[in-house]
Amino acid sequence: MVENMTNFGVPIIRVEDGDYQRRGELYLKHAHDGKDIDVDYTEKTLRAVYRLWGRPVHLETMVDGEATRLSFDGETNSQDPA
Repeated sequence: MVENMTNFGVPIIRVEDGDYQRRGELYLKHAHDGKDIDVDYTEKTLRAVYRLWGRPVHLETMVDGEATRLSFDGETNSQDPA
């Protein structure tokens, strides 16, 4: 029960780079605490952040024990090894 209350269940996401690969893309990093984030919800969130940022958005996290980069480029969500 205490684990679910850490940070009130909200993942900690930090901005790593606001000009990723010198293309104006936003690169975020999830401070993984042993619990994976909900990929479906994250993909929807990346779409919303894209609308605000106006350029592709990337989030580095862990999915099933693998370093993963979730991205949205304005048209498509993708999931690649980080």
